[in-house]
Amino acid sequence: IRERSSSSSSSSRNMVVTKRLLAQVVADMSRDGEDLTEESLQLLDAFDTPRLNYDTMRKQWSLLLKEESRSLLAEAHHKPDMFAQRYALVRQRILRQDLFRPKLVTADGRHAGPSSPNSSANTATMSTTTHAITPIESLLGRSGVKFLLGMIVQVEEGRYYLEDHTAQVPLDLSHASVLTDGFISENCIVLVEGELIDGILVVHRLGNPIVESRSDAIDAIGIQSTDIFQSVSTVSELDKLRQQEAQHGPEGMFVILSDVHLDKPGVLDKLQTLFEGYQHFDPLPVFVLMGNFCSSGTSTTTSSQEGMKLVMGCFEDLANLIAQFPRLAQDGRFVFVPGPNDPGALGGVLPRPPLPPFFTGAVRSKVSHALFVSNPCRIRFFSRELVFFRQNLVHTLRRNCILNPNPSSSLEEEDDDDDDDDSNKKRSSQNNFVQHAVKTIMDQGHLCPVSSSSCPIYWQYDHALRMYPLPDAVILGDRVDQFFETYAECDAINPGPFSEDFNFVVYRPTAEIIQNDQQDGVFSGEVRSDVEFSQIE
Repeated sequence: IRERSSSSSSSSRNMVVTKRLLAQVVADMSRDGEDLTEESLQLLDAFDTPRLNYDTMRKQWSLLLKEESRSLLAEAHHKPDMFAQRYALVRQRILRQDLFRPKLVTADGRHAGPSSPNSSANTATMSTTTHAITPIESLLGRSGVKFLLGMIVQVEEGRYYLEDHTAQVPLDLSHASVLTDGFISENCIVLVEGELIDGILVVHRLGNPIVESRSDAIDAIGIQSTDIFQSVSTVSELDKLRQQEAQHGPEGMFVILSDVHLDKPGVLDKLQTLFEGYQHFDPLPVFVLMGNFCSSGTSTTTSSQEGMKLVMGCFEDLANLIAQFPRLAQDGRFVFVPGPNDPGALGGVLPRPPLPPFFTGAVRSKVSHALFVSNPCRIRFFSRELVFFRQNLVHTLRRNCILNPNPSSSLEEEDDDDDDDDSNKKRSSQNNFVQHAVKTIMDQGHLCPVSSSSCPIYWQYDHALRMYPLPDAVILGDRVDQFFETYAECDAINPGPFSEDFNFVVYRPTAEIIQNDQQDGVFSGEVRSDVEFSQIE
């Protein structure tokens, strides 16, 4: 009671025990593990996501919660603002990297900084080597090889330029080599090493920006500016949430399916088998169903009366199926993420709004906790942030790649295999493309860093596709085979198309927590996730 009263009252001396205060205390004391698990789950729609803003002049961060002028039909100046903010977010984290941060020099001319007593002179010399990022407007009149950071744009058809916050310069990529893994496409932000010759930047080497882990980004920005869910604004609240996570977090799981074609024979039967297997779990898992929900392009067929009846009938069949399991229908949580061809989209522009209630009325009426969300969307599970995105991302990045990606060793070693290993070669090749795609979106800090013609985006909602700081997990619903990659402390998961082989994924964000000793009264511990690939036979 004293803690509750002191937190709600400005003066600790004038503490009055009221009926409302007693009700809050009783509610806190009577909460069990299931209540905490339910409260730990918070969903954030793309159109309600606050925007992380970086002021390049003041070098200050701010979280813009509500912007009254935000609209789907943005004005012309919002497009360059969108790209400028993307560039600013990448530039500030690059300038904080040791490779591009100037070293402090002491009065005797030596470089300041920690050094190991056993380090050699050569190692000490290498550790002091830094590079300066040269603005494009400063290239004129300066010879030699320079390092630049900019966005690749196509000002003229078939000719690429490098653009930063100062100017733009035409590129010569004929002799460029890609140093890093990942795809390089239009609208990607890249680090470039090259020299200006006759007004053209001849690129020697280029690559994706250096990635920054979630913990390092939060340390640099601050908790308040990164709390997009508005649930953990102080270190003490985060410490309390992590203690609850250590106690009840391992119980939670997500059952994730993609391409759930409800009109395809056998899909509903497999869903029935799935629900039968999980109906007695305690606590119940969170079911995430990602589109497309029909095998045909419903975004176009819904214009006809037959197409609308088809979609409504599919969701009505699903509602009747869930209703056969009273516990799932009453207490289970079902999250529906629309796909590229589901109804409700306007020309495939991202982010996509939720499925319209006109088509999903049966599910909404028969399932108590049916959540229809945008694409992409974010879910907070205790202190973990999960991003769900349904897009054929690997194919999109490959199609828009302007330079061949850096070849990996596994691809180089394939020549020695026999002809009967063609399937293994194909699988290995796809795994490499998946790794390139995952690294691209992580390094770029954006879910779809391609040209606007390939993937149009609402200019004032581009922040909903940004990933800075990186989330704890990105679930990508893609048409390729299942995969699980971990990069920069972020999990990247693809459940695979459920309609083909009836594959799905069981994801436990906090499967294991290794508790460390508390330091300065703050709870610390290593959180380990778990991914289980499953198939219904």
